[in-house]
Amino acid sequence: MLSSTFRAAALLFCAAHAAAFLPAGPSLGLRARPLQSAVSSNSMRSVGALSLKAQAQTTVEPATIREIWTKDSVSKVDSTGLKSGDKVGILFLNLGGPESLDEVEDFLFNLFNDEDIIRLPNVFKPLQGFIARNVAKRRAPGSREAYESIGGGSPIMQLTQDQGDKLAEELKKQGVDAKVYIGMRYWYPFTEQAVDNMLADGINRLVVLPLYPQYSISTTGSSIRLLNKV
Repeated sequence: MLSSTFRAAALLFCAAHAAAFLPAGPSLGLRARPLQSAVSSNSMRSVGALSLKAQAQTTVEPATIREIWTKDSVSKVDSTGLKSGDKVGILFLNLGGPESLDEVEDFLFNLFNDEDIIRLPNVFKPLQGFIARNVAKRRAPGSREAYESIGGGSPIMQLTQDQGDKLAEELKKQGVDAKVYIGMRYWYPFTEQAVDNMLADGINRLVVLPLYPQYSISTTGSSIRLLNKV
């Protein structure tokens, strides 16, 4: 077991470099090693050292710290905390939203089809899709009016892309060449697409950054649960 002093020093080092780059082995490691292995059950389930969510108090298991912070590995990293050949990805997680009025009902279906949004007893779970579609149909007219009042669609994708571009620019100024990916929970681009893109790009260092304003089971929790499944 690592001493509490060593653990604290390791976490402070992560914070100082604004990234916690877990060695992921082959590809991204999302399929090779469950993400929950990097986070304790008492954390906010924000994927432990992979998450930089503001004000999240993350507890990393000793085994994970030992894997990262051995004497040999520290001696091989540069001033940014990266090793030669590292490909850094930053995954933004958010809700998503319809970009046109025609997409509203399908977006609502995806929302209500999530078991973290509508929780049914096991005996009724086969009806999840049926219930979600009916709720979406009833809610769609009012939601269309709301989206129409702000220009006919959700601006969340464009705003998130702008944030990602600015973050990548700022990191590049600090010597970190990172690519930002966007994984929306209920609309395009979906989290599954983002993971496929990261694997295709050979990302081997990943920072997961939930952009929800607060933690709850139905926001960050749902996105992390899906990420663990991919």
